[in-house]
Amino acid sequence: MGKIEFDESAADAVIRAATSAEDELRAQSGPRRSAVEDAAADFAGAYADRFTESASIESADRGKLASVLNDLVGQVRDAKSAAQAEEERLAALDAWNDAERERQHVAAASLLATTTLPPVAIRAPKPSETAIRPPTIHAAFAPRERRRSAGGTGGGRSSADPARLRDFSTVSRAKDAAADDRASTLAGAWKAFTASCSWVLIDGCTFVTGFDRFLEENRADVAWIDRIADAFEQAGSGGSLANTSIDKVTDDELVRDVERLFTDGMTPTEVAAVWTELGLTREDAGDLALLPTSVLTALGNLEGAPYWARGAANVAVLDRRIASAKQFLDDLDRPDRVYSAEARKNAEDLAALESIKASLNPNGREGTRTLTVLSWDHPPLAAVSIGDLDEATNVTWAVPGMGSSTESMTDWTSAAQNVYGEQAKAVPAGRGTTNAVVAWMGYEAPPVPPASTAVFGSDFAKAGGEKLAASVKGLDATRAGTMPTVNVLGHSYGTTTASYALTTEGVHVDSFTAIASAGIPDSIHGADEIHADAVYAGQAEVVKPIIEHWSGDEWAAVGRDFSSDHHQDPTAPEFDATTFGADGAPGLKPVRDHGVHTWYGGGYLDKDTQSLQNVAYATTGQPERLTK
Repeated sequence: MGKIEFDESAADAVIRAATSAEDELRAQSGPRRSAVEDAAADFAGAYADRFTESASIESADRGKLASVLNDLVGQVRDAKSAAQAEEERLAALDAWNDAERERQHVAAASLLATTTLPPVAIRAPKPSETAIRPPTIHAAFAPRERRRSAGGTGGGRSSADPARLRDFSTVSRAKDAAADDRASTLAGAWKAFTASCSWVLIDGCTFVTGFDRFLEENRADVAWIDRIADAFEQAGSGGSLANTSIDKVTDDELVRDVERLFTDGMTPTEVAAVWTELGLTREDAGDLALLPTSVLTALGNLEGAPYWARGAANVAVLDRRIASAKQFLDDLDRPDRVYSAEARKNAEDLAALESIKASLNPNGREGTRTLTVLSWDHPPLAAVSIGDLDEATNVTWAVPGMGSSTESMTDWTSAAQNVYGEQAKAVPAGRGTTNAVVAWMGYEAPPVPPASTAVFGSDFAKAGGEKLAASVKGLDATRAGTMPTVNVLGHSYGTTTASYALTTEGVHVDSFTAIASAGIPDSIHGADEIHADAVYAGQAEVVKPIIEHWSGDEWAAVGRDFSSDHHQDPTAPEFDATTFGADGAPGLKPVRDHGVHTWYGGGYLDKDTQSLQNVAYATTGQPERLTK
């Protein structure tokens, strides 16, 4: 529509999103009721009473929210009808006014030409000049808080089957994940509606925040039940536990303490200071892992928090998300499992989550692995540290290039493992160096052409550079008292991304190493403009794409030559980086592919290559050992 501020497509999007959310909430009644009944079958005592009370509140609030969304749909439809009627009235009034002006013009022309009065024309009735009053949309919802823990249970005892409680948690997580997806879609549609439909009056529409708060209460219930199940499992199957013992396990004091870290506007340095005040240690990792998912998600990606705590939080969230995605897919009918867009999204996310999970299993390799980043993007972003990021004296961020995603997290982690292992070999005995290599898949990399030509621009690199800069600053804050040597290693488009990060104000590292660069931004005129004490670059022999496949690097030069704004080759003499060889040396294999990790061992970070050895020397501060 154009005469009033009302976008029909935005209204339709709200109607679809609210209807979908309502349908999802109502469809959950049966599975949730069954899950509650099964859990309550062997649950007795004060905590069982609280559980059934909480479940009753959840059920009632879910029904109320569904009704609010149903009412919202009706109101938006009414608003759409009213807007259409007002548009039609305005259009009719404009048409009548145009016709009236034309009639008067014809009459005047006729009078001048004949000096006689023109015949009286029969005019159509004038449309109403009274505007249709804009309707007001009101859709308020606020969930009730639920009692769970911290005293009041008396001195009695409670009993439960922890397996049944776990089953409840699994079902609840899956249903919450499905509802959360609908809530996100609805929130986006509502935001677009309010921005493009200002003709309608909005009053007391709290359903978006209420929906989020409702899901937060659900997740808190799940975390609470998981902690109760954990208490019974630790005590052994069967029997009962004193309520006072369960009180200690389920007390929300830890939640309140951790949430102090999430105060708006806090810098990583301030977060690190608050963490020190909390006095939590690695021995508390098990307790942290039992916190609500929302708290764990925030903690797992919080710059300034210690990496062991972030790892404990992220692994707990990872396991819950895998279970929820599997449950969601299992609950679908076969046609939906194949054709539903939501099913495809869950399946893709599940593949990425399981790849991340697999990357945490070192399979006997050296180095503790820690999940330091886990986002809610689609697919999720992640970072896996090989080595103890809280204690290492030498830290390397490994930044991947185009086509990278967590769906192949195991591959990038394997490449980082090769760097970690080669660094250990490269460091002279007695030097006292401990390493950590971060397989950083913390940004959205551009797709491989021809799916997209984004790799020839810098939008993905700039966005990723901001995230990488934040990660490096977070390390500075977390390790301020025992600052390690910090290195950044970039491959292909990852060198473009890293370059933007390493020209950000407040970011400085000890070394930057670029391999197979897809191009350093044209805005960076030389190595001295990168915020690193030393800049290194390696490039295998440039060969013709496809024609000379597996005989050298066929794509790095293409990335530079066809780019719009990152043409620079860091191995060029005028860039003034310290260069090293990648085409093979006595006892070392040459690079014969643009990739880092190939099935035939010809990638930049494959074992026994000249490139990998030189990368290890560069990232351990030994430039004198680089081979040309």
